Amino acid sequence: MKNLKKILVWVGAIAIVAVCVISALTDGLEHIEDTNGADNYSLQTITDENIINSDIGAMGLKIHNGIISDTTTYSSDKFTGVEEIYGTNMVANRFEITVYHAQVNSGNFKIVLLEDDEIVHEFKLNELMQTYVLENPSGHISLKIAGESADFQLEYSIL
Repeated sequence: MKNLKKILVWVGAIAIVAVCVISALTDGLEHIEDTNGADNYSLQTITDENIINSDIGAMGLKIHNGIISDTTTYSSDKFTGVEEIYGTNMVANRFEITVYHAQVNSGNFKIVLLEDDEIVHEFKLNELMQTYVLENPSGHISLKIAGESADFQLEYSIL
């Protein structure tokens, strides 16, 4: 009887730890479902303010850094949330970013470039080779993505 109580206590403790770890890893975030149809990729729940403030976590993101081509690739089959995928503080004459590939297959998705707390450019989806140049940037420059159950692939480089 004593051994059974010890075993039950240990099983209960392991279960509590497992629940806490899973909860911490997902940060309470659940996938936001695509409610505006398969051919409409515009965000429905996440706002520009959420993107600027990064006040929503993210889940489901994969990254690959190209060693030869100096490109970075992000992808997911079900990404939800807001993620800053590039960020730097700078004062320069010029900042150039090229998005080579921004393919969205399903869900809702947005790619934006920010200077400090202002969205200065939104990249188009399902187009190849988009370059955007910031003249005389000053402050925090970031590339952020937002998704609602998005199946996507994004490849970019900073020049």
